[in-house]
Amino acid sequence: MALITFSSNDYAEHERLEASKDVYAAMANIDVDIAKDQIPSIETRIRLLPGVSIALVKTSSLIVHRRKPEIQDGNDDFSLLINPASHSHWISDLPRVGELKGDPGTGCFAFNDRPGKIIFPSTTTHMLNLTFSRALLGQLVFDLESAKTPSRLVHDPLRHLVRRALELTRTDATLANNPVDETNYLLDLATLATGARGDCAIQASQRGLALARLRAIKADIRAYAWRGDLNLGWIARRHGVSPSYVRAMFERNGQSFSDFLLEQRLQRVFARLNNPAYYSCTIANIAYDAGFNNLSWFYRAFKRFYELNPSDIRASNI
Repeated sequence: MALITFSSNDYAEHERLEASKDVYAAMANIDVDIAKDQIPSIETRIRLLPGVSIALVKTSSLIVHRRKPEIQDGNDDFSLLINPASHSHWISDLPRVGELKGDPGTGCFAFNDRPGKIIFPSTTTHMLNLTFSRALLGQLVFDLESAKTPSRLVHDPLRHLVRRALELTRTDATLANNPVDETNYLLDLATLATGARGDCAIQASQRGLALARLRAIKADIRAYAWRGDLNLGWIARRHGVSPSYVRAMFERNGQSFSDFLLEQRLQRVFARLNNPAYYSCTIANIAYDAGFNNLSWFYRAFKRFYELNPSDIRASNI
């Protein structure tokens, strides 16, 4: 699962215009329109997966075109163009979509076998481009092309899709052992984000969206496990689902909600017992700070999980 990068800052200042118009444009198979007196700033990271590519672009002011020469490459893939930033916007003018302002948190479709252009008007603008093989999306792409009016992207699956796509564009991204699993996950979320219906939407919801929600919930638990009042109801309210839904998600994945929360708190304690910065802290204070409010329960759980007492872990490091 290769990661390809480009940065205009890797070139001398007087070479950046040429590098952007030649090297970057060739990578993306686009034509780049940049004012001659402007020194462009373009950074992109592209993650390649089976049948999917994810490109995160941060750019200064420019205009991107795909005209007849660019679309003669035979690429008929389908793309989702998303603005993942909290500020700035871009403007797209694409077939089946028309002119659209890509405000933060919004996006649109693009068909790579048709001409179009995108205007990046600001000094710093972001775009997340997820490109899927047409063979993967199949009927979904056909439905989007034949629709009388373009569909609007659906917020909840789009949010999860953007989150995972951004994670995958990082150089330190943790990737699935099987690249096809990553592709299927993104495909499920893209299917739901584009408003698919019928059997494919049901399957995508049961598989991709459920996994996305579980990942988001686990990330929240890791971040807030130290809160003594963190419980099933608190997490469910934050994610707009019922407590029974959260409980069932964990159980389907072979672990209860309470066991996962306990594991995060115990790991926090274990890490601090091994950290010299906390040698002056009492074990009780470390336990309370990790979210435990019953020391007897904490000691029993710790011994069961690590097969050692907290004092034994600390003694082995002093």
